[in-house]
Amino acid sequence: MHAEGNAVVSALARLFGAANGGEALPLSGIRERASKELSQLASLVKEGLDARGITIPPAISLISCPGCQLIVQGDHPQREAIQALLADDQRIAKYFKEVEVLFEVVRAAENAGEVFPEDSCFHVGLTSAGAVAYFDDHRCTPTPA
Repeated sequence: MHAEGNAVVSALARLFGAANGGEALPLSGIRERASKELSQLASLVKEGLDARGITIPPAISLISCPGCQLIVQGDHPQREAIQALLADDQRIAKYFKEVEVLFEVVRAAENAGEVFPEDSCFHVGLTSAGAVAYFDDHRCTPTPA
């Protein structure tokens, strides 16, 4: 466990840069970074959507559950085309996971000591007004290959 803790601290130090004078990284800095990365994820997805002629609205809901791939949630009229984009562009899935980790760090810091349900999944909603990230309980059903 101690080695894992050191690895996490090292990864956070690389991600956010060395903290001033060895002080702890402020939660506001992590929140700001998470928000910035969410916007960049939205831009990356939008590029792929634009290339396929897919527009927003309607909103798009992306979700990633433990043991599941990144999927489109709901009944979007172009769901299959969006799912194909997610399957074709691994950068989106990788970036989604990076954003998810940042938001998990924020959630854990804001709710210290709280145990979250196993079926709590990270969601990103893409709307014409921008992106929104949140956690919600969800039973993930793998998509057919």
